[in-house]
Amino acid sequence: MLKIFDLHNDYYFKLKNNRKKRYVEKNNILNNNIISAIWTSELSCSESMQEIKKAKSFINNYKNLLLAVEDLHFITKDNLEDFLLCKPVYAGLTWNTCNAIAGGSHEVGNLTKFGKMVVNRLENNKIQVDTAHLNEDSFMDFSKITKRPMFCSHTAFYGVNQNLRNLKDYQLKMIVDSGGLVGLCLVSDFINGNKKCKLDEVALHIDYFACKFGINNLAIGTDFYGTKHLPKYANSYDTLLNNLSSILVKMGYTERSLNKIFYENAQNFFA
Repeated sequence: MLKIFDLHNDYYFKLKNNRKKRYVEKNNILNNNIISAIWTSELSCSESMQEIKKAKSFINNYKNLLLAVEDLHFITKDNLEDFLLCKPVYAGLTWNTCNAIAGGSHEVGNLTKFGKMVVNRLENNKIQVDTAHLNEDSFMDFSKITKRPMFCSHTAFYGVNQNLRNLKDYQLKMIVDSGGLVGLCLVSDFINGNKKCKLDEVALHIDYFACKFGINNLAIGTDFYGTKHLPKYANSYDTLLNNLSSILVKMGYTERSLNKIFYENAQNFFA
């Protein structure tokens, strides 16, 4: 039976405590692995650190959950070491806008001197830097200093749909050549430019990547609870796996290939 290693799920930020517990227990039945992303863009510095520590305490109760942080806008020289002790598996430098670290996908800005120091400290502490939400200049700045395989938790592909958040072929090649990993998200705006897409269109993004770069560096980062614009029949892991795998099998993908895309590539990357 297929299972998923989801690189990016915002359930922790969006659900209240009792619903978090029910959601996790329901979705861990098939031993899915879920990276719980803590989105900090709307939180203050102190609120961000408090929320991350609370999330870490919650996530530590479940063997199949991992912690990640989206947007390090709150990081300063004074709280960086405290943050590093939280040990998320990855951290995104920014969101769609610029901050003191890097430039977001919807604005102009480079990786700053402070940002380069933060990247160095993250990597030295074995915390993966997430390139999702970086603009092209900051992506390239980061690529020149990173010492690790490159990683993007949730995106889609510019060659299929020209959205600012989607990665271009040269960026995908850089990630693949580094031995890195790309998570395909389910955000309809990224998939087809509209508020609602079909799983057939998600499959086209998978096929686009596979035909150009193979399947060994591709995974899924759903962005569940991070968007209201999900494809029809993809509002849970069960429906996603059943329906998307059926489409891909009809396109010629084997169960072995699906296992790699949905689970094994991510599992191996974070092992």
